[in-house]
Amino acid sequence: MKIYINVIFILILIIFTSLVKNSTRELEAKIFNIEEKIKILIDKKELILLENNFLSSPERLFKLKKNLFGENLNELKLKNFIYLENYE
Repeated sequence: MKIYINVIFILILIIFTSLVKNSTRELEAKIFNIEEKIKILIDKKELILLENNFLSSPERLFKLKKNLFGENLNELKLKNFIYLENYE
């Protein structure tokens, strides 16, 4: 009788362990997916902040214009634009 109780106890422990292990795997998969999404969002945030810092000051834009284009870049006045509507 004692042997049967020990066998049943061991079987219950094995079943319980497998259930806990499966739920732990599912939680780890969810945590991994969420961490990956967070990393992607952090990368996007850093890129946006870099673009904002890079292009935010007018002085920086004028320096870039001078360094990259020299005098070849012409400024356009807004009143010189012609708006076309439904022309083919």
